[in-house]
Amino acid sequence: MNAKDWYNLLINCQVKPMIAAKWGQVFAEVVKPGSFSQGQDEIDDFVGQVLHESAGLTRMEEDLKYSAQRLMQVWPSRFPTLASAAPCAYDPVRLANRVYGGRYGNTEPGDGFMYRGRGPIQLTFKDNYRRVGDLVGQDLVGIPDLAAQPHFALEIAIAWWEDKIPDELLGDPAKVRQIVNGSLRGLAEIEHFAALARDSFA
Repeated sequence: MNAKDWYNLLINCQVKPMIAAKWGQVFAEVVKPGSFSQGQDEIDDFVGQVLHESAGLTRMEEDLKYSAQRLMQVWPSRFPTLASAAPCAYDPVRLANRVYGGRYGNTEPGDGFMYRGRGPIQLTFKDNYRRVGDLVGQDLVGIPDLAAQPHFALEIAIAWWEDKIPDELLGDPAKVRQIVNGSLRGLAEIEHFAALARDSFA
């Protein structure tokens, strides 16, 4: 697929024209015939998840500015009450260190914020940055902001996807969603985008 093909696919998936033009070129540069184990048959699943996670390729860093009420919805086990959520409301650093600290390689103070979600797949946690960095040949632990730069971000997203998503789950967005996000949040939108991407190949 060339840049025009990708542009048309992204436009069909309701990506804004200026964003589609920019990312169409990035997809054309990064996606090669062997990038996806199942080739074109895998692209709709990938695009559906990526467009949801990145708000239509407009967000390359996790938005951690939540109200206390929203924190209770997103992380109910960590913030069961308004009083427990209030200290982290609209404070991205404190929130990331609270919800991501102490697990998956985030062992040092500040690791939660340092290794917050970045890129179109929202890569999170130091262990994942290290693993995917090794796969793409980049020091993502040392330079985590690479994961938010479009070319690297897409390479990283594809490498993570191919490493984490078994081929037998393709076509089952709910099971894929559990791996990507640990929940079914956004599933309806993901299915919608995946269907639009699939229609682009018809």
